[in-house]
Amino acid sequence: MSDRITKTQRWLDLLAYLVGRRLPVAVDELMERVPAYADKWRHGDDTARASVRRMFERDKDELRQLGIPIETVSYDIRGAPGEEVLGYRLARRDFYLPYLKVVAGDVPEPADEGLTAEDRARLDAARDRARGGSDPARIREVEIEASDAEDAIQALREVAELPAFPYAREARSALRKLGFDLGGAMSAPTPAPAPAPAAAPSFFTADASTAAVADRLRTLADALFAKKTVSFAYHGIQRGETTDREVQPYGLLFQHSRWYLVAFDPMREGMRVFRVDRMDRVERNTQRPNTPDYEIPADFRLAEYAQKEAWELGDANTAPVRALVRFEFPRSLWAERNGHGERVEEHDDGSDVRVFYVAQPDPFLRWILSMSGEAMIVSPAELADDLRAMAREVAKAHGAPA
Repeated sequence: MSDRITKTQRWLDLLAYLVGRRLPVAVDELMERVPAYADKWRHGDDTARASVRRMFERDKDELRQLGIPIETVSYDIRGAPGEEVLGYRLARRDFYLPYLKVVAGDVPEPADEGLTAEDRARLDAARDRARGGSDPARIREVEIEASDAEDAIQALREVAELPAFPYAREARSALRKLGFDLGGAMSAPTPAPAPAPAAAPSFFTADASTAAVADRLRTLADALFAKKTVSFAYHGIQRGETTDREVQPYGLLFQHSRWYLVAFDPMREGMRVFRVDRMDRVERNTQRPNTPDYEIPADFRLAEYAQKEAWELGDANTAPVRALVRFEFPRSLWAERNGHGERVEEHDDGSDVRVFYVAQPDPFLRWILSMSGEAMIVSPAELADDLRAMAREVAKAHGAPA
């Protein structure tokens, strides 16, 4: 086996051998027949053979983690009743994605104009193979409305370009799948939009730290899918301390231009929310890679966290701060109608006092400051002092009187 053979080549060799066989294949046969393993297996000593066998086990586990359905099965050896051996088989019906078929709308197949009869025959054969062959029992199709296909393509294009989106690679793969199945009209690039006016508003902006956390997000996303614990060093903004954490990921959330991890912390016996850009040395548990470390409770709902404001998404190391805020009239009506906080006092002049539970002070203070004096913090005094300090810093940055 040449040292120049890459891991990807080994994977392809292994898959190519398994996909062409209907019966389970024993390990010895794989070692003898798969080119990536065969040379050292046939001509190496016991140490070399053991190394190749470990390489195969790693390849198999990594392919399974990528979603390749390699099954381990036991079967009888012919002529030796009662003697069973272990073999491997690729579940082909789970390996191939079903063919997507448009059932409504004006989405045509790729144009066949200019093709010879031989070219058309080749194209029809390729499409037939993609649909599972000519045997009706093997054809696997999923019907999709044209409008749904258009929506899916547009959404995939957007998330594939989202800064630090952990599934951008998967989104691009799905786009290629849609392009092959649904034809050139669906996969054609979207025409470039007309230049926007200079004063056009921004509908999405990402914090500069978002792109910097891409590697951390990939590690967290992989751990989440495999249900493996993760460890990291976390910088808590409230206490200014860095602590080592080991948690069970339940979900990833993109909120207020930042990524958050929602996880269960066994040491603290409760749910915690962590900002990904405050993590360092993020590592996934690599022991027993094919065995989940935990199960996500059936009643867990990530949407409950998506409905929270930025100041409510704290790491919950300490109890949130109970803040009382006075809203002047008519800002008080706006706060009531939009469900901001809970009213605890109402005054004759139309103002009211509302209570908030603040896990992250900075975004809360910025929100209060944006109301230009129509909302003021009543208590606690420390939070009110922080608001005045922030106001002074903003005034100084803009050259305005404090």
